[in-house]
Amino acid sequence: MQPNQSTGMLSVFRPPLCFELTGRQFTLVFDDGDDRTLVFKDRKKISFGTAGEEKEYDCDCLKIADRCYFVNFEDPTLRPRLGITLVLDLVQDLVTMALAHLYVNPKFPGMPSIDYVFGGIMREDGTVPAARHGYTTDLVGKSISWNYGRFDIAHVYATEHYYRVAFTARGLARAYRGRPELRQSQNMRYTAPEDVYEDYFSPIKIRDRIYLVGLLETVKAQKTGHGNSVLVLMNLDGMHDVGRSFGSNSEGGNGNNTLGAFGVWHDASDVLAKKSSLFIR
Repeated sequence: MQPNQSTGMLSVFRPPLCFELTGRQFTLVFDDGDDRTLVFKDRKKISFGTAGEEKEYDCDCLKIADRCYFVNFEDPTLRPRLGITLVLDLVQDLVTMALAHLYVNPKFPGMPSIDYVFGGIMREDGTVPAARHGYTTDLVGKSISWNYGRFDIAHVYATEHYYRVAFTARGLARAYRGRPELRQSQNMRYTAPEDVYEDYFSPIKIRDRIYLVGLLETVKAQKTGHGNSVLVLMNLDGMHDVGRSFGSNSEGGNGNNTLGAFGVWHDASDVLAKKSSLFIR
């Protein structure tokens, strides 16, 4: 599945695609040693890659704040699959690239993983900022309940490396309404008082009040054979986010889809107080 297709339940609050960058070209200088050229060719396509090796891709571009963009795409010819997301911060002339992988673990081929590459955007005078986006502990101990329109889910940022999931009573009631099959689904089974769903978490500060947050469903993939890498760019001033879900669904189909949600701060003290059953720290 290519970008520009909806995520169903996750896409209700996704904002319209952003076309402000159409016609613009950027030189992205990454810390992995490769410079890459990014060209917004039209409303649907970009060109991206190292000099002489650029390829055209279909993409979704979403805007989260002034001159801050979330650009998501994938090369449909690659196996194993590779999802590419760029966060362009044109206020600071900085860029972060997230590379999402599937089919790299032979034991759990549906288990997602993700890598990040930081960099700067070359200015008109040929200079590149020395600063970079970077990992942060700003969100540790906090929780936000995200409303996707048809359901709510609270993400609990338990530590700088792990997140937990909390389903609020209101959120479960909304999710179950008219869909009794969800009561038995794998996604909704971690709701008993003794249960904690905990998985990998990577928080990156883009600039003040704007964070890139990566959530992996590796435990779910081990239990069910499929999981997702969820990547969201959140704006805490407006309490909303844009993002994408890359991975596989319960029917075994591939997904790489953009999404959006609105959030409210959530009291997750009871979830944070539970002992982790998955990781020893």
